Amino acid sequence: MKNFLIADSENLHIIGLKYTLKKLVKSPNLKIVNSREELFRCLNSGIVECLIIDPNNIFLFYDDDLKILKADYPKCKIIILSYFKNKQTIDSFLKDNINGFISKDCEEQTIYDALYKIEHGERYLCPKTLNALIDSFVLPKQESDEKLTLREFEILKQIAKGNDGKKIASQLFISIHTFRTHRKNIMKKTGRHTTSELILYALENKIR
Repeated sequence: MKNFLIADSENLHIIGLKYTLKKLVKSPNLKIVNSREELFRCLNSGIVECLIIDPNNIFLFYDDDLKILKADYPKCKIIILSYFKNKQTIDSFLKDNINGFISKDCEEQTIYDALYKIEHGERYLCPKTLNALIDSFVLPKQESDEKLTLREFEILKQIAKGNDGKKIASQLFISIHTFRTHRKNIMKKTGRHTTSELILYALENKIR
C-alpha cells in the first residue's frame, strides 16, 4: 500500500504518523483531511488504498459513516487510530468490518505490524486494544469449550493475550513446531483461519 489518507485533526499525531509512514513505506502518497466533507471528497476524487482515521477528531463524522465507507469503498483498508479503549466502542468498529484498530499511544513497530498484516488480508488489533478487550471479560470455566484439549485450550488463552508463537512455546515448554501443530488443530476445531480470527473467537467465548 502506498496511497494513504489520514483523517484527523490533531497536528502532533498527524506529523508523527506522516514521519512513521515515510520510514515504513517507500515514497508514500499522503493526504490529510480533518472534516467529513473533505474525507468523502478525497475518497471520491482519487485512489485511496488505506484510510487511517480517528473518528473522534473528524468534524461532523457520524456513527454510521464507517459502515458507509466500507460499503462505498470496499477496496479501501480502514484503520482506526484512536484512544478508544471502551469495549462497546471497539466491538462496534469490529462489526463494521474495520481492518485494524490501533491505540494512539502505541509503538512505531505496531504501525508496521498493522500495515503488513492488513495488506496480507488479516485484521489487526494492537496489543493495547487487545488488553482492553481481554480485561472486560471474565475468565470462564475450563470446560466451556469441550472441543479443545486442555493443551489447546491453554494455547488459545495465550493467543488471546496477544502472545506470539515463540513466547507461548517457551512458556509451555514445547517446541515451536508443536505449537504450530496445536494452533492448526485449534483453527480446524473452531473454524477459524487466522490468528486474528482466533483472538476474536476467544473474546467472543470469554476465553482468556
